[in-house]
Amino acid sequence: MRMEYTHFGELFRYLESTPEKEDFLHHRHDGEWVSLDKTLFLSLVRALTLAFYEKGWTGRQIAIAIAPSSYWMVIDYALMLCGAVSVPLFTNISSRNLLFQLLDANIEAVFVDSDEARGRLVKHNNTLELIYVEEKRGSYPGLASLVKEGSAIDHGNPTLFDEILKHIDADDMATIVYTSGTSGTPKGVELTHRNLISQIQATAQNYHFDRDTDIAFSVLPLAHIFERMVMHFYLSRELSIYFADDVKNVSVLLKEINPTVMTAVPRLLEKVFFKMKAKALEGNIFKQILVRLAFYRATTKDPETKMTLLDRVLEQLVYKKLKAAFGTRMHMMISGGAALSDIFYRFYLNIGIPLYQGYGLTESSPVIASNTPRENKIGTCGKAFPGVKVKLGPKGELLARGPNIMRGYHHNKAATQEAVDAEGWLHTGDLAEIDAEGFIMISGRKKELLKTSTGEFVSAVYIEQLLMGNGWFEYALVVGDNKPFVVALLFVDPEFLGRIAQKHKHTPSAVLESERFRRTVQRYIAKVNRKLNHWEKIRDFRFINRKPTIETGELTPSMKLAKPQVMQRYDDLIHEMYKDHL
Repeated sequence: MRMEYTHFGELFRYLESTPEKEDFLHHRHDGEWVSLDKTLFLSLVRALTLAFYEKGWTGRQIAIAIAPSSYWMVIDYALMLCGAVSVPLFTNISSRNLLFQLLDANIEAVFVDSDEARGRLVKHNNTLELIYVEEKRGSYPGLASLVKEGSAIDHGNPTLFDEILKHIDADDMATIVYTSGTSGTPKGVELTHRNLISQIQATAQNYHFDRDTDIAFSVLPLAHIFERMVMHFYLSRELSIYFADDVKNVSVLLKEINPTVMTAVPRLLEKVFFKMKAKALEGNIFKQILVRLAFYRATTKDPETKMTLLDRVLEQLVYKKLKAAFGTRMHMMISGGAALSDIFYRFYLNIGIPLYQGYGLTESSPVIASNTPRENKIGTCGKAFPGVKVKLGPKGELLARGPNIMRGYHHNKAATQEAVDAEGWLHTGDLAEIDAEGFIMISGRKKELLKTSTGEFVSAVYIEQLLMGNGWFEYALVVGDNKPFVVALLFVDPEFLGRIAQKHKHTPSAVLESERFRRTVQRYIAKVNRKLNHWEKIRDFRFINRKPTIETGELTPSMKLAKPQVMQRYDDLIHEMYKDHL
């Protein structure tokens, strides 16, 4: 593949120069597949680029607030080519954060695909220009009308598109992507064409695909820079790409599409693991014994060691059936967005799903390091990505530098100077170690190291991962900063709670209030505590029988707990656990 391109205009020209690709982009609409071959994709991008240019959008911020689809990619591409700044939006975030992003980015127009999204946006700004993607609704135009306008412009001035592409510079801002605001107000990360293209080229060095046979399945929101960059990479390699319409349909679509590659976040992999285990344990006592042995072996065996006779038996009787949940052709899964537990990493590799954990930040476009088919080490997030340099700061903070590092935070010079030093090193805020081979191990967030009132440091993330390791809790929040000891809020997984309630013929709330369930959890926490230093041990806990949501601000768009908001909401429970000790 030619590697000279430095911006999306040059990448567009490259795609024009290669043979037709009929099986290209696919998404679902009203339960049916909508497909775009490469020629149609390129013609739509060209027409929309011209229409956007004529609307005067060059240099302006235009938002995309639609579900992942082929059209998402078309719009994103056309905005970047016409010189506009693409701003992905989650419309289900808290009203405060949505309003902040609309104002901070000075959004002038938004692409929407539902009346619900339109309602939330108009509520905050009734002067926004709204464009529906699938079809025109009321007085709001549809995407088709813009395509028609662009085609007419192209017919009247066939050289205009070429002129527009000539004016693109690699250092032009391509997009503003807002951080999830885990610890406060979101920050708008400014990324250039060079930032994104450097990631596409680096990915091509680490992962190799076949244009004619590989099929990619996209299940994550494209408003996340991780999934968006990966999809642009797949597009540059001209893979067939299928977009899921709903995460609830993933298991059905996996069998229908039978993909060869997909990206995932650890939470998705964890949920699949526990669903597999629960379903596999539904059989008779002999099957249950076999399944427990298989899961124990898969989560503890080093995948690099030689297979034993037991492993071969388990492969035939159990692992093959588990692997079939992902289809029959999956040869690569890439995990990112959060830390993946070693237990799940070993499990997927041992049942025959090649899994590669990576690491990055929105500020780094996003990948800083990744495991690859050539070099894959459990317990790490791999080696530095091609073109990216890493080192450790004085206190063990991971620093990164390269062509992928953001231009800065939008309208926030002070935060930019704090994040990127004078030498161009991005201060990630993550504590890490780098082994002799160059593999990076993230040990936690700098800001999430709690310090108890006795002066001891506690890694909250590590303990939270231990607590969620058996599938009982969807989220866990460890508290202990400036407190005499560590306590936890436990968000019980609704599916797990439902199974327990059904088994004992109780209501879910009755189970949570029962002394029997509390003692069961106490025994589990005792096991967790045995892995911790005495100052890290969990001394008390409270159950939360309420799902945190993005709308209330308790979850970020990347489905992580917004800890300050959660702690504020459950301040009374936290205070109750410390009332006799403060």
